[in-house]
Parts: sequence; C-alpha cells; structure tokens
Amino acid sequence: MREPVISLAFTPEPWVEQFHRHFTDHGGVRIRQLVMDPSGALDDDYEVLVASARWPALTIGLVDELHDRRRAVLGVASRDDRGSAELLTHIGVDRIVMSDASPAEFLEVLLLLSPDVITTPRVVADVKEPRGGAQLIVVRGPSGSGATEIAVGISGLLSEVARVALIDLDEVAPSIAQRLAIPLEPNLRTAIDAIEYGLGDLDLDNLTTANTRSRLRVVAGMPNASAWSQVRPPEVERAMRVFGTGIDHVVADIAAPLEEIGASSRGRYAIGRMVLSHSDVVVAVGLATPVGLSRLLTWLGEAHALIGESPVHVVLNRVPKDSFRTRELAHELERNYEPASLTMVPDDAAITSASWEGSFVGRCGFARATKWLANELHTTRIHTDSRQGSSMWTGDGIAVA
Repeated sequence: MREPVISLAFTPEPWVEQFHRHFTDHGGVRIRQLVMDPSGALDDDYEVLVASARWPALTIGLVDELHDRRRAVLGVASRDDRGSAELLTHIGVDRIVMSDASPAEFLEVLLLLSPDVITTPRVVADVKEPRGGAQLIVVRGPSGSGATEIAVGISGLLSEVARVALIDLDEVAPSIAQRLAIPLEPNLRTAIDAIEYGLGDLDLDNLTTANTRSRLRVVAGMPNASAWSQVRPPEVERAMRVFGTGIDHVVADIAAPLEEIGASSRGRYAIGRMVLSHSDVVVAVGLATPVGLSRLLTWLGEAHALIGESPVHVVLNRVPKDSFRTRELAHELERNYEPASLTMVPDDAAITSASWEGSFVGRCGFARATKWLANELHTTRIHTDSRQGSSMWTGDGIAVA
C-alpha cells in the first residue's frame, strides 16, 4: 500500500502527539515535517496538510494557496469545541475528521485525499494582479527622502479625477494614518483578519477611512512596526485585490529596505519586495542633494530586478532654489539612469502646515510640481485602458486646489 506524504501542523493538543507517534512507529503515513509556520506548509514537498482548527495559521488564504499548489488539507475538529467543524468548513478544507478518530480512520481519509493530489502535476500559482484591476503605483526610495509625503500628494491629486486607494504598506515606519490624522483602526491588519479568518465585515467602508476627498480611500498601515512579523506577503496580495476592486489607482507606500532577510515568503522586507515586483508604475523619490542622489541611484540598482519593465518616474525632493545645482543633479541622474520622467519638487512650508493639520497640501509649489506627475500617471492608465477597449477619463485634468 502506498503511503500518503503529509505535513502535520503542530498544536499543543494530545491528538497531534498521538498521531505523530503512531505513524512514526508503525508506518502507513510518511510525515514529511511538523509545521510551525505557514511558510513551511508552502515551501516543502508533500501531498496533504493535516491541521487542527486551533492552528492559528489555518486560514482561507492559506488553504487557497495550498490548493493552488495541488495540495489537499485535512482539518481536525474537536468535539469539545462545537464551532471547530463549522470553522473548518468556512475555511474550505477538503475533509474533516474528529480529533478522537482512530489511526485507521485518519489513514482512510488520507488515502482518499492523496491520490487526487499526486495524479495532477503541481502548478504554483503566479498571481500577476494583486490589485484587483487597478493601476498599482508604488512609491518609495531611500529612507528619509520624503516618499510618504509624495505618496499622499499624488493620491490627493489623483482623487480629483479618479477613484484612488492609498495603502500604507511600510513595514518599518507606517505613518500615513498619523500624517492624515485618521484613526489607526481599521487598518491593514483589520483587513487581513476579515479576509483570511472571516472576522468582521468584509466591506470597504468598514476597512478603509474616507478622507475629505470622496474618491480617496485610505488604508492605514500596521499599528506598529513590530507587527510586520504577523503578516505574510500572500495575505497582503489578497488584501490589495480587495481594495483594488472598483478602484482606478492603488498607491502603495512601502518600506525603503529591500534586502532579502530570512525566508522569502515571510522574511524581513518581503512585503515591500512583493509589492514592488507587481508594480505597474514606480515613483522613486530621492533628496535633491549629492548624497541623496547617490543613495537614490543605489536604491534603484537594488530595486531593478524587482521592478522589471515597469516605468520608473523619479522625483527629486526638496530641490534647492539654485538653478545651477538643480541642473547638475538632473544631469548626474540622467548620466547614470534613464527614468520615464523627472520631477523636481521644492521644499515648501505648506507641507509643514498640512502635516500639523492632517490635511492635503493646497495651492503651493509642492502641489504644482506634483500635479504634472499625477496627470502623467493618470493619463498612462487611460491610454492602457483605451487599448483594452475602455476609458476611465473623468475630467479635463487635475487642478491644484
């Protein structure tokens, strides 16, 4: 008899130890690994994941990912927990057994599941649109370049002519909620709980904050920087698809670092790398100083492999009033890198006033400088949609308030 190959999710329940001990001693099932983290459930090679309803990582999204990889999920419910079977059904597991089932009963169900899995070649899902059809604009550059302010400014201007979702995906220093003086909840973590666990109402009105601009939805970032370890990139992908539904532009503010530290599926800065790799357009922001430009070029070099063929619009922020220095910066940039466009944004006292008020920047040099870039981003989306037989143009252009 062929032995099903499984992974066993670890929880401190008696049946887990009994299951592991029996099949290790007597055979009948090959236990590939004990899984502690969802990344282990996705990375290894096996046929069926056996997991309790009490395993926190067992979510709708994880089950979908496993099914994409042609793996089955056997959920284990408890008679002491009347809601566990209903939870497993809601999550979408393939079969359910009770935790007090005999080894023979476990084996019978595993044999039913595993042939269906191994007869079809595994195909790893390749999600190309984690934005629900919207144009994904990723804004970032070296730390301290003012990228968050640029993301806020672009979003506000775009919302005059289109439907926009501004999402704080900075896993190092989330700050959009503070910048726009909106509540920390609902936030990205709230949305993931609703999507992955079915906790709360999956309604955009309950998961986003409407700012003073009716066409702009703002998704606050994680409540603190340490929460990054509780979120996986695939969960963020699914959240972005929800937020991008019925939206024209998704503006994502990500963290500056792009190093791959730890497992690729849940390591440090993995969210930013994932978002950047799916970008339609990148807005790279650097300080308008020799050091700032050098750091921007270094960041662009690190981001190049992730960005691929997506156009990169460069913003030099807080440019000096000296036109000679401005020309020198532009020349040095274009000598080393060919951006889709270059925007010079002046340092403006109106930004300080707006940040104190939690509002968007009004009529000023900063708004005039970013207006052209916002129009360019919107027009690019219009031309793309026109080639596909539709148009989203909703006005004559962006006017500075």
